[in-house]
Amino acid sequence: MLLRTVLLAAVFLLTWISFRPFQNLADPPQVTELGNIANQLGYSALFLILAAWCLAHQPYRLVLLVRPVLVVALFWFALSVVTSWEPALSARRLAFTLIIIALAAMVMLVPKNIRHFADVLSGVVLFVLLICYFGVLFAPSLSIHQTSDFLEPELAGSWRGVFGHKNEASAVMVLFIFIGLFAARVRGAVLGALIIVPALVFLFFTQSKTSIAMLPLVLIISVIMRHVRRPALGIALALSGVIVFNTLSIGSLYSEPIRTLLDLVLRDATFTGRTEVWEFVLDHIRQRPLTGFGFATFWGTPEVVYGMGGYEIWANTAGHAHNGYLDLALTIGIPGAALATLWLVVLPFADFYRSSHERSAAPLEMLFLRVCLFAAYGSCFESMLLQEGGAALFLFAATFGLRLLSVSRATP
Repeated sequence: MLLRTVLLAAVFLLTWISFRPFQNLADPPQVTELGNIANQLGYSALFLILAAWCLAHQPYRLVLLVRPVLVVALFWFALSVVTSWEPALSARRLAFTLIIIALAAMVMLVPKNIRHFADVLSGVVLFVLLICYFGVLFAPSLSIHQTSDFLEPELAGSWRGVFGHKNEASAVMVLFIFIGLFAARVRGAVLGALIIVPALVFLFFTQSKTSIAMLPLVLIISVIMRHVRRPALGIALALSGVIVFNTLSIGSLYSEPIRTLLDLVLRDATFTGRTEVWEFVLDHIRQRPLTGFGFATFWGTPEVVYGMGGYEIWANTAGHAHNGYLDLALTIGIPGAALATLWLVVLPFADFYRSSHERSAAPLEMLFLRVCLFAAYGSCFESMLLQEGGAALFLFAATFGLRLLSVSRATP
């Protein structure tokens, strides 16, 4: 049990704190040939340790998590590396993502039971929250966006804690709220409140409109899905949000009635300048619609930042497309985007309805469902799918968790 606890805690601490907490954003970002050595060594070491543990503890269970669409998607990712305009960078980032995916799959096999998972997860979350608040109080220049930030000085005043951006911090705080609700049902309301209240406060001070708006929506949709008896209807309800959000956002670039509607109901119909980025991305998707520019390879490269200076907008200096689905199409092509969306968005909802729905497993099912819903909806305005680094690990874990619950009975 001690070894299981240490492994779980190590994975999730690395997921949220990383090897580069409290980054100084006054320094210009760099895309280097070698990448982050600490990340490479740390994640690789954890991967080897977890792999050894899984080999000694019923390794056949990993086979349950591998589905055909994942195999085909990984093949397409590799193809996008071969055709990438930066093959070495794409290959390195794909290797890193494969380690993240493997860690997410293996970590789902480590908990002894649901209560053990809740205890370790709650302890890690409370520790991360403590570190975030410590940074805000005692190292604000490294925990709160400043006017001296190199890329986005206009974000000054928004809290980010140990994270590199306020949008990343806000997304994690939403996940923490979901975990708090999970802990409240499994281990009691007091523990849940200790997580939810500080996470809500921190979320408010990130000033992230997307995460703040998506939180109540996800909670409502998840409760409705829980009580819908027909799987097709529940899945359609979940996916309707993705369709509506993308229609209103991306569709506003092409439809005058949608633009008119947005002008009437929104203070900023450009979604804080995102429409310019989406136009930029769509122009480049048309250039390479099949294989894209290479797995996780476009933003921040010298060709984009310095070679596309003719654009009189900020799009070529953005960190991502501010839409996860467009980012996938841009980097791994439209077929790759379809495969990744099927794996990370559509199939988890189907797995939710195939799970046992036993009373003891219900809190865990709801936790994973809410994580997948939030990623699906948030990706309409931010890039949350297949993002680089440990922040994506919990989404992958939720995807594998729902898969595991759908093919095996949960142990209380």
